[in-house]
Amino acid sequence: MKSYKPIMMWIAVVSLMTAITACSSKDEKEGTNSPSTPPSSSQPTASAEKRETIEIFSYTPNVSAALPALNDDFVRQAIEKKLNIDLKLTYNMVEGEDRYNKLNVRLASNDSPDLILAGGLKALEYKNNNMLIDLNSYVSAEKLPNYFKWFTPEVVFKRFSMDKSKPEIQRIPLPVLVKTPVSWYVRQDWLDKLNLKVPTNLAEFEKVAHAFTYDDPDGNGKKDTYGFSVSAGGNGISFDWPQFMANGIEGVLYVKDNKLVHFQMDYRDEAVLRDINRMVKDGSVDPDWFLQKGTAHIDKAIQGRVGIIRDYTGKFGLTSVPSSPAAQSKTINSNAKWTAFNAIDGVPGYQENLPSMSVVTTKIAAKNPVKVEKALQVIDFLLSEEGYLLSRYGKEGVHYTRSGKKITLIPDAIKKDIEDKNNWLGIYQVFSPEQPSTLGLEVIDPRLSDEERAMLKKIDSYPISAPIGTNVSPPAGVDLVAQQKLEAETMAKIALGELPSTEWKKVLDKILNEMGGQKLLDTYTEQIREAGAIK
Repeated sequence: MKSYKPIMMWIAVVSLMTAITACSSKDEKEGTNSPSTPPSSSQPTASAEKRETIEIFSYTPNVSAALPALNDDFVRQAIEKKLNIDLKLTYNMVEGEDRYNKLNVRLASNDSPDLILAGGLKALEYKNNNMLIDLNSYVSAEKLPNYFKWFTPEVVFKRFSMDKSKPEIQRIPLPVLVKTPVSWYVRQDWLDKLNLKVPTNLAEFEKVAHAFTYDDPDGNGKKDTYGFSVSAGGNGISFDWPQFMANGIEGVLYVKDNKLVHFQMDYRDEAVLRDINRMVKDGSVDPDWFLQKGTAHIDKAIQGRVGIIRDYTGKFGLTSVPSSPAAQSKTINSNAKWTAFNAIDGVPGYQENLPSMSVVTTKIAAKNPVKVEKALQVIDFLLSEEGYLLSRYGKEGVHYTRSGKKITLIPDAIKKDIEDKNNWLGIYQVFSPEQPSTLGLEVIDPRLSDEERAMLKKIDSYPISAPIGTNVSPPAGVDLVAQQKLEAETMAKIALGELPSTEWKKVLDKILNEMGGQKLLDTYTEQIREAGAIK
């Protein structure tokens, strides 16, 4: 069975350095694509600029993915030829603390990649430790013209700044899918067997989850199914639970009624956690939900062990796409059918996305500014039309055809050259979202049925909450990590029944009044007001 390969964001995305050239068996077991000399025909002349090895410290959305040897890596070939560099992409850990632990060991030894992809909290940590340079002299529409097709200068130089009181920019954002195609999915064939309907509210959601657990929906005579599952990775409560929406919390960080709402800093979470614990006690939630990681819940859905999940890719239910979970579940049970639905009908369950991953450069790396410039040019190329098409879909005439701005995929070739090889292009796709419309492109997948196109249209119609309009930065002196740790621990303990739900008010009082939480919310509100999202 193929493992499921998600593209986003709340689900996190483990081991470092597997080199991918065909040079040696040692390279193939470590974790980068090692630089290698291209064929002599592409060697620079003696008068040409020095050919540098450029390292970008990235991550992978899929731990099993590995870049092919240089001869088969057409993206790397194009980058190296165009920029006259040897590219070293360090990528084979998912986004998370382990990745930064590996990086920190290197930084402590005065060894730094030329560019680092860093999440918001980690970028802030490096900034506060005085490790990063100001990128103003490297970043402009003239130097990075393709990058600025995805962002306005206002976003890059002001809204994404970690210190909006100063002109320095010590990180720049990576583009993100503006509207995530997030949806819950339910086993329609199980609903039909038990004479149930697709849930439209929390009571119906709980009823279906209970029936999927106790009424033998697959008809095998065994108690081996559960209603609902998530993968919390041993850390807090994600927004995958519909109990948030049911209790009036309609996004992670959003604006409603001209006020900021933070899903982990809200007194209504007491009711949310009470309702989650009710489902957990009922036994209708997969008992592994808290400790399991990554896409374990998706794998269980594929295997027919779970009947409701939430997905963030929009591709879960596309049975015509062989790598999709719905298609994989059909290989196990030909009757398996998944229906997309919004758990609380008519209520927003997400918000417009803002950039979360950023590009930073350390003072160590900046000792060679030429390499920093070249590294940024790699990202600029991947965001150009040429680089975007190459890294997203493959080679023209091989993996897709083109007529003007219409791109028609060739699924068999994509499956053979990319998907069947652990979807290796996903390693390059962390630099760009699947949003071809930004470049004026329309992508057509001929595999999709009319029913599947209708499903995607339905998902796109779900309401979403108003965005905050800017990336926000915490005020000095507020320990955001300590706050989030206490929030996550308390939420988990209440959900698991280790604390009563009434404990939430006491903990939130402490966070707001003793740990700087109210100062944090006030600071965020002012930054959002400056961006115009709050009047």
